[in-house]
Parts: sequence; structure tokens; C-alpha cells
Amino acid sequence: MSRTINMLIADDSTVAQNILTEAARSAKLPLRLSLTDNGRDCLTLLNAANVDLAFIDVHMPELSGTEAFWSARKQGIRTFVTLMSSPPAAEAVELAIKLRAYEFLFKPFTPADATAIINTYQRITSPTKVLIVDDSSTVRQLVQKIVAGSVFNCEVTEAADGQAALELCHKAPFDVVFLDCNMPGASGPTTLEWLFAAQPSLKVVMISSEHNRSVEDQTLQGGACAFLHKPFTSQDVDQVLHSAFGLRSPNLKVQGSEPSFDIAIEGSTIRLAHKSSGHIFEYLWCQKPPYLRNAVVRAAACGVAATHVAPMAAETALTQLRTARLLAA
Repeated sequence: MSRTINMLIADDSTVAQNILTEAARSAKLPLRLSLTDNGRDCLTLLNAANVDLAFIDVHMPELSGTEAFWSARKQGIRTFVTLMSSPPAAEAVELAIKLRAYEFLFKPFTPADATAIINTYQRITSPTKVLIVDDSSTVRQLVQKIVAGSVFNCEVTEAADGQAALELCHKAPFDVVFLDCNMPGASGPTTLEWLFAAQPSLKVVMISSEHNRSVEDQTLQGGACAFLHKPFTSQDVDQVLHSAFGLRSPNLKVQGSEPSFDIAIEGSTIRLAHKSSGHIFEYLWCQKPPYLRNAVVRAAACGVAATHVAPMAAETALTQLRTARLLAA
């Protein structure tokens, strides 16, 4: 029986809580839910170190979601986190990337969006048995290190040639094989046929330092799920494995190339000018909480209320101060 997954929903919106609760039911996994509507309780629950999976809203009372997430990461908490916010939130997404969040959901989202993340968590954290086949021990070690950097929980075995790979596949099942195209003796395409004969459900990723479209087409038509050219990265492995297992890849990236604010730090003052509205926010910053003090807002004459932009300005100020190493990491 699968172990119970402890899932945290941290959002002060009842609507969002209901959507995520519905998503948890739809996932049909053994989930134990904890709910909170403020950031301080969110941090307390994360620091209890028994939360496996968390959906955290960026803006919450008492302590922001990003502050809670940041503090938990400082304590070494490795919870699988999805941050949530209403657009625009470019600075929050940047922080999410730095803190190695899995995903960022922009509101409004559907229960299906959250269910996909819950099911992905289950697959990513389950053991993925990987076989690396390459005639070079150096390359095998390098690929093993790259695979170890993946978000998937990979258990790696190595083989130096096609015959050794086939013998291993006869002894034990594997989920994924990274198979070199160019090996002495049995070639990559030949080994591919042998492996599928031994384990038809294998996910085989071909790897090569050469660009040969004919060989690529041959192996893909022969059943390989992907073709990676050396050198490749852990992010490339993540993308390939998401696709191989039918999972939705995360879209954790900054929406748009331009930041939302012009920022200036002068002594103990940080000033932010919101580009689209013209609102200006000024704070005294301090190295001890509360980090931002004596907020001054100079509202511009526009259709966007300064109060709507203020939470994003505060988050951006904190992110900038940390990036400049003016606050503790």
C-alpha cells in the first residue's frame, strides 16, 4: 500500500482552498491535507518537516508565502512546493526559481492543473530505475551525475556494452535506459531492439555526441522515446522524463523579459517605481524583521489602485535586497 502523502494548502482564499481540495480528491492518492490561511502558520507547518507537497499563495496575512518558503528553505526543508499568485508576479517567479520551487500557478487555475502536479509528485518521488549504457566509463559517470541532478528519484545502474545491458534487463526491470548510439560490438540501434525484446515497456533515451539525422530517425522509429545530444543537462533529463511518463512539464519561468519595477537602493532606503502604473513605493530597509519599514507611497493618477500594486512592490523589494546580499540568505 502506498504511503500517505502529507499535503499543505496555504492560501487565504476560500475559493483557492476549495479548488485545491477538489484536486486532491481527484488525484485518488492517499493524501492527508493541512490547510492554513496565513503565512506564519504555513512556515510552522513546513518547519515541522513532515509536509511532502505544498501549494503556497504568494500573498497571505502575517507573513507572505514567499517569506515562509524562503525561511523553510533556509532551514533545509526540501518540500515539493508550488507557489501561486495572480499575475503579474515576475519577481515572485524569479524567487521561486532561485528557491527551486517545482511550479508556479497563476490564478485562476483549475482543479485539473493542481491534480496534474499532485500526480507528478507521486511519479517523481517514486523510485525510477535507470540503466546507463555507454562504452566509456567517464561518460557513464558524467551521465550518472547529470541524472542525479534531475528532480526524479533515480536509482542508477551502469553497463559498458549492449550485451551487458541485455543481461541486466533479463535479471531485473528498469524504467528508463540512457543508451549510447555509437558503441563497439552491438551498436545502439541493435541494442535498442534487444532491450525491447527483453522489456517491451522500457523507456529508452538515445544519447550521442554526433548529429546524424538518419540514425536519429531510425532509433525514434524503432521505439526510442527521445534523443539527446551530448553534452546535455539535468534539465534536459527532466524534460525527457516528464514526456516519457506522460507528465505535464512545469512552466516555471518569468512571464516577460522586463521587470515590473525600476529599483534604486540609496543607503537605508529602497525605492521602487512601478513601470505600468507610475506608482512609487519607498521603504526604509533593515537587516532584522520587519525588513521593510516606514512605507511611503506616491500614487500616480491612473486606473490601477496603488493598494493593488503594494504587495508586489514589497515582495520585489525583499527579493532585490536579498539578491544584493543586503539581507540574510
